[in-house]
Amino acid sequence: MSDLHVVKQEKKENYEAEVRNHRLRIFGSIVFVIAIIAGACFYAWNYFDTKVYTGYEILAKSLRSDSDSAEYMTYNGHILKYSKDGAESYDGVKEARWNVTYEMQDPRIATCGDYVAMADEGSAEILVMSGTGRQSTINTKLPVMKFSVAGQGVVAAVLEDGNATRINIYDAEGTELAGIKCSMAQSGYPVDIALSPDGTLLGVSYSRIDAETGSVHSSVAFYNFGDVGQNEIDNYVSGYDYEDTVIPRIKFLSHDSAVAIGDNRMVFFSGEQKPEAVSENSIEEEIQSVFFGNEETALVFRSDRGGNRYRAEVYGKTGKLLLNKEFELAYTDIQLADKRVIIYNDSVCEIMTLNGDIRYDGIFEDPVLLMVPVDKRGHFVLVNRSMTQEIQLE
Repeated sequence: MSDLHVVKQEKKENYEAEVRNHRLRIFGSIVFVIAIIAGACFYAWNYFDTKVYTGYEILAKSLRSDSDSAEYMTYNGHILKYSKDGAESYDGVKEARWNVTYEMQDPRIATCGDYVAMADEGSAEILVMSGTGRQSTINTKLPVMKFSVAGQGVVAAVLEDGNATRINIYDAEGTELAGIKCSMAQSGYPVDIALSPDGTLLGVSYSRIDAETGSVHSSVAFYNFGDVGQNEIDNYVSGYDYEDTVIPRIKFLSHDSAVAIGDNRMVFFSGEQKPEAVSENSIEEEIQSVFFGNEETALVFRSDRGGNRYRAEVYGKTGKLLLNKEFELAYTDIQLADKRVIIYNDSVCEIMTLNGDIRYDGIFEDPVLLMVPVDKRGHFVLVNRSMTQEIQLE
């Protein structure tokens, strides 16, 4: 072998070694950067997750003048102000997203995603507002008793029809898509209804009285208006009966999970086509209030132990008990957001984790009617009659 060939071979090997070393250095740098970022993220998450706040800073505010009759609620991160004369939706301290005028004696509200449905009980019209402010009116032709709205504007309504009751499904423009006729002799009276966020499933809580014993019986039925339900009678896909129970509330927690809350039991259902009961919890005390988060359900009971007035139980969407905590605060509202339980009234606020650890316990500088969590951890919007404030806990 010639010396020239040996030199070329050594150069080739040295070059390949340099390439390997260069790649290893790049790989090591990438791993180091990823480790730094991951460590910083973990530190930040752990810091904000365990931080105890003692006060707050007002970041922005907007002055406003509202009537004493206006009501406030939060939906999908937005604020809804409504009264007998109209409604307005807005985000934080920003300008209104939309507003609408109407005349209603006692407006009832249903929301899902960015959609808001409004109606007077007993009227024959349902007003539907989209997130962009597009307005439509559904003429039901029959008195509306209950209604629910899905995330694309589909509306389900319980309608009085003489001695019978109907449940009609409408699209956002008011076109009737489907209908279910109910009777006391067969299904019972529909006490509550709920649409899944995608509008595919309808859950109904029925109640009827046994003619022989006089006892109250309830049932929960699910209807599928997608492809799966087309081959079923009246789109009925699953149902469950409960004796000596009244179930006044049914709610979808996600597109494939729902909860039915009765006077002596709470049942969780799962399934995106044919929901099945997956968990049942007995209720032995009188429920004072019910609150819902994205996937959580909170029940509040009276308590007389240790000087505390109330006890909160928070459940996940499959029925797992996440929190059982007593508290003293005389609440006007409870919000479930970002794995936090936010309990407040017009002057005091308490925030705890699902482990029961207190993260904030303080007073408001101004009276508060509504407290709205926003996307950033520790940021909230406070609403009262005269102003809206964006705050940051500190």
